[in-house]
Amino acid sequence: MPIQGNVTSYLPTGGRALAAVAITNAVQFTDWIPARGFDFLTIFIHYERGAVGGAVTLQLEVQDSLYGGTYQQSAFGVGAVAVNVDTASNIQRQTVTYGATAAGAEGTVWGPIEIRGNIEAWRIGYVETGTPLTPGTLGIDWQMTAED
Repeated sequence: MPIQGNVTSYLPTGGRALAAVAITNAVQFTDWIPARGFDFLTIFIHYERGAVGGAVTLQLEVQDSLYGGTYQQSAFGVGAVAVNVDTASNIQRQTVTYGATAAGAEGTVWGPIEIRGNIEAWRIGYVETGTPLTPGTLGIDWQMTAED
């Protein structure tokens, strides 16, 4: 198994969050996947467009045990740093869009995503955002790992 940085070992687990299904223009969600005790999540996306211009938009949501809420993954952008001036950074909820480049099935990897701390479970929201009325087919597999 791969060793990177200060990671000493992996305890992998994985599965299928979504079998290949035709997706629609309304947001749908996978079931919640328990994540307690894991540190990293890698998502394997299998997408086949329904027509030229096909794309799928995904959103990662997590449940937190400390505050009891459901939260969407966010993106953080560090502002420009200059001497004698405060820096303004940005944080915003994030979705990820994958646009197909070929007619056949395509695969891509999202992650690893850090899920340490109080994350109890996660799920993926998905919606067809490419060519209207021509839904593609989506499959989602996953793997979670923990550091020793």
